[in-house]
Amino acid sequence: MPAGLNAFLARLERADSGPGEGTQLFIFDQSQSPELTGSLRASSLGLPYTALPLFAGTGNLHMASHGPLWCQFPANSTLSRGALYRASKYVNGIALEADESVVAQVHARDLLYLHEGAGLSLSAYYRPAKWAALALTAQPGLFGPWRRVYSPAPKHIGNPRGAWLCWDAPAAGDPLKPPYRQPPETAATHRTLRWLYWLDQHFEAFGQPTSAQLPALLSNLEFLTEHDIIEADWLLNLAKLCLGGSLAKRADVLNILEEPNAAFNHYLQLQALRP
Repeated sequence: MPAGLNAFLARLERADSGPGEGTQLFIFDQSQSPELTGSLRASSLGLPYTALPLFAGTGNLHMASHGPLWCQFPANSTLSRGALYRASKYVNGIALEADESVVAQVHARDLLYLHEGAGLSLSAYYRPAKWAALALTAQPGLFGPWRRVYSPAPKHIGNPRGAWLCWDAPAAGDPLKPPYRQPPETAATHRTLRWLYWLDQHFEAFGQPTSAQLPALLSNLEFLTEHDIIEADWLLNLAKLCLGGSLAKRADVLNILEEPNAAFNHYLQLQALRP
């Protein structure tokens, strides 16, 4: 069973309508929305708001223009409504609830760097798949001063009951002494969830897979990528093959992948196979 799959599907059964228009705090991924800062200026209509690149003032200043953007909007404003719409429609970013915005912003910057294995790594925790993986495998300190985090749910995979997933901080508080220490199981869970969000974008191409089909489908996708079949277009064109039985047990598939050919040639040969 792919790591974290059952736990995530269980969370999708509890998905809901998400935060209300009073939500003020958001973190968006500028790499997914390059036009974001210009769009905010155009839609602000003179309202005051904050849009701060979280990498500003860090050793990774060169990433400020395409990294995470901390946003604070007036409650119940066109900006807050627009932010909720953008996050849900484009499955981009997370929304937060916290008592003090300045303290919450400091925590947002602290989470950019986490301890993973032998050293520090950058963390794209503000992406829905990554946040869900972190929350499902949470260690003390993940939430810090944040009371609650909302992350956009997939639109189709797992038949979610709402557009948002809600993640509550421990009731007793969750202070962080940076850096956050990511447990080993987070990486495998994140890999599973990245596949799920990718499949959600291509739900029709993969025949609208049910939850029962996901374990075998994810295993086949992993198997192909392990053999350098990694281009998104290739995988989409092999969707019907992936929806069949286990590719790792098919002699015709193994014969192709074991040949000393370039990955593109393997891909072309796999396309010719019957599902």
